[in-house]
Amino acid sequence: MLALQNIVLVSSLFLSAVAHPVHQLRELTIVGRDQSARVVRSETTAAAAAAGLEVLSSGNDAFRKNLADNDPQLLQKLATDGQAPPFMFLGCSDSRVSEASVFNAKPGTLFTQRNIANQYQRNDINAQSVLSYAVSELGVNHVIVMGHYGCGGVGAAIASAPTANVDAANGAVQNWIEPIREILHSSNRTELVELRTKNTGLAVVEEPDIKDPGFRALVEENVKASVRRIAADSVITNHFALLQQGGSTAAERRASEDKPPQDIFIHGFVYDIETGIVQDLGVSVGPAGKAIPSIPFASVAKAAVESAAAHDSETPKPAITVLELPVIQARCGTLCKAKRSLVSLWY
Repeated sequence: MLALQNIVLVSSLFLSAVAHPVHQLRELTIVGRDQSARVVRSETTAAAAAAGLEVLSSGNDAFRKNLADNDPQLLQKLATDGQAPPFMFLGCSDSRVSEASVFNAKPGTLFTQRNIANQYQRNDINAQSVLSYAVSELGVNHVIVMGHYGCGGVGAAIASAPTANVDAANGAVQNWIEPIREILHSSNRTELVELRTKNTGLAVVEEPDIKDPGFRALVEENVKASVRRIAADSVITNHFALLQQGGSTAAERRASEDKPPQDIFIHGFVYDIETGIVQDLGVSVGPAGKAIPSIPFASVAKAAVESAAAHDSETPKPAITVLELPVIQARCGTLCKAKRSLVSLWY
């Protein structure tokens, strides 16, 4: 029986060798009775894989040449002096929405957090730690939430959720986009009401076309929801309270540097992947009594007005508890000590 199996195996390998000339095969190994023959990928496939990585290598060469020609001291300065980015950026993980490319920004400009559909959730300790570090350690001036039309995460929230063969990876994505579904089903915005009505009764709802008004509206509402959540987060409300009382976490950290407290403004933008244009959603938030800086991007005015009306009619604005200064200072001191302990362990 064993001899017969070996004959069949050798015959199969002979036919494979005829179909695939020797010069294309890197390795051909017979490894035993209970294992199959292993054929390592061909030279052609390996070359294609190497060519894919070559794109990154040549891109890095171009990046370094551009800096050498236009700002030769930048990287050394950032390495020596550290980073002091004026912006924190919360965006989508989509490969078409690279913030450095969209804003033509140099290294050291944007402190970044990206995830599927640019969401900020208070139970996401990853995003909250980025926000906390941006505010308390880096002293950013602006927090930017930017979504984009044609967002796959938002589109998936519109489409019917899978009912069968949901593996761990798909389940994780479906759980992550559930808050966007909640926006879709609760918003009074005209385009979203019409989208819900259109999809009512359908056995299966497909992802809409990128031009669909309801799809675009949900992209915008999702950005605004993240802006509201960030503005209501204790990281921001405590910072605003400290500003009102004459201090700030950034100011305390930089006391020896003689730098003034930093106002922080939160903005909601949307990016059009078809045109490359960034637009302002008109939902910026800042410290009490401080004027919102002029936004240089064109406004999606109609969407902003309708969104504000819809949001006001749906739910009351969350109450923001302003803590007394000694309480905030005590909490900040505890957090900073813990953070420094962690940093010392990492390095």
